[in-house]
Amino acid sequence: MTKFFKLLAITISTLTFSASSLAQTSAEVGRDYEITAPKTDSGPLLEEFFNYACAACYRSEEFINNLKTNNPGLKFRAVPVEFRPAWEIYVKAYYLGEKLGLLDKSHAKIFHRIHVEKKPFNNESEMKAFFVSLGATEKAYDDIANSFSIDVQMRKAKQYTIKHKITNTPTLLVNKRYRLLREGYKNLPRLEQIIQELSGLN
Repeated sequence: MTKFFKLLAITISTLTFSASSLAQTSAEVGRDYEITAPKTDSGPLLEEFFNYACAACYRSEEFINNLKTNNPGLKFRAVPVEFRPAWEIYVKAYYLGEKLGLLDKSHAKIFHRIHVEKKPFNNESEMKAFFVSLGATEKAYDDIANSFSIDVQMRKAKQYTIKHKITNTPTLLVNKRYRLLREGYKNLPRLEQIIQELSGLN
């Protein structure tokens, strides 16, 4: 009988530990995320609000890249934001890279230029020279940099940022609805689990 009770105690302990582990990994509103919009049918989607001048955004690039690799069913979209006047040029830089078809090259290189080489863009002339060095023609750059469409994109990004109450970078938004709280960055494996859960991948 004593042996039976020992086995029972071990079983209960194991079940309690498993339940505790599950509770810790399940996403909880107010602790892990806040809801910023009604439910949409965007599909599994992760959006990162960032700026090239943000050092924390630069440090999070490895996590973001691994997340993309590990979760091929998760769509990803970057949303450049400006919380100070000096950041506006980098919002434009992101959309320039996208419209010039150079984003695969420009994205990592701008981060490296700012945070490793310590060479921020001081003006649009320096930004133009950067994109020309990546293969853009001066005409293509000027046409896009001075276009109405890029101004519209920048305004839409600002409105979207306000809509979802984004006040820090980097901030992650899942399925256009769940804004993840910054505490999550202290435990990246769990943060990935939360993203998978809220996006519907799991």
